[in-house]
Parts: sequence; C-alpha cells; structure tokens
Amino acid sequence: MIGVAGEDEDGDGEGTDRMETRPAPAVRPAVAADARRIAEIYNQGIAERGATFETAPRTAAEMARRLERPEEAAAAAAARHPTLVVEQEGVVAGWAAIGEYRPRRCYDGIGEFSIYLDRAARGRGLGRLLLEALIREAARLGYWKLVSRIFPFNTASLALCRACGFRVVGTYEKHARLDGRWLDVVIVERLIPENQA
Repeated sequence: MIGVAGEDEDGDGEGTDRMETRPAPAVRPAVAADARRIAEIYNQGIAERGATFETAPRTAAEMARRLERPEEAAAAAAARHPTLVVEQEGVVAGWAAIGEYRPRRCYDGIGEFSIYLDRAARGRGLGRLLLEALIREAARLGYWKLVSRIFPFNTASLALCRACGFRVVGTYEKHARLDGRWLDVVIVERLIPENQA
C-alpha cells in the first residue's frame, strides 16, 4: 500500500495524522479489454513525436487484434511475445511488450521491447516497475537479451533503461525520417545472464 498524508480537514493548517491508503500499482498480462487504453497511450507517444517513428494513430481494434491472436501459431507467438500493463487504481497507466527481434531462428533468444506510459503517469516510478516486470518475464520465457532503439532526445527513456540495467551499445545515424526530418536512434541492450549458460 502507498501511504498518503491526510488533507487539512479542519482548516487549521495542520493536516491530519490519518493515512489514506491506495492500492499499490500492479503489473499484469494485457488482455483484449485493455486494447482501448493501450491504443490511447500509444497514440500519445505517436502525437508527441518523442518515442516512435509511427505517425498514424492506432485504433483499439488494431491493438485488440495484436492481443487476441486466436489461431494456434499466432497464440504461440503471443505467448512468446507478451504485452504487460501497469495499473494504478484500476486504470491502465502504461504498457510494455516484447516483439520479435529478427525472424531467423538464431535470434530467438533476443527480444525487442517497447514501453509507453500515459503522460499523466510519468515520473511516478511506474515505468521502472513495468520494465523490471518485463525483464523478469523475458527471463522466464528464456530470452537471453532485450534490445530497443530510443531517440537521443528521449532522456527519460534512456534514464529508465540505465536504471534497469541496460547499456548503450551505439547509435544508428539517420535511422529513419519523422515528419521529414532524419533522426538517429540510440541502441540499448540488457543481457539476461541466467539464460546464457
């Protein structure tokens, strides 16, 4: 539980000794019912132009299709490439996913991850909670490495990755255009030693 000091209920300028409790944030696997919030959060990232080269907003239906994958092969891929959400007070405040790094079998143990937080939830430690859970899930699934690409000016994401044990391994210069402007991306990786035996 998170303790929050009580408000000044009687107006005497002294607050109360009472503590209000709120449920602690919780990380869980995403389900199709989360698709609307996942799309909303992703669309914030698209609109802000600070985390992805994507420019077209996503719909809840598109995100639900990514989560549902009913056919057998797709269901196995969904299990191998999980999406997690972090909830705060019952509302999805962020999501993170592991996707395929490359289709060649020799790269099966490398996952490419994404993480997005609702702008109102940033700076509260939810990103770290979510990314640490994703790393544990990657370890459980047998991944030996997670990688991602981050815009150099996205200092919050770079700091989050550093705090969770990622290291910068280089920069792709002029990786792609966003709104007609060439942008570099910083490559980060985190090894998962328990799966490298």
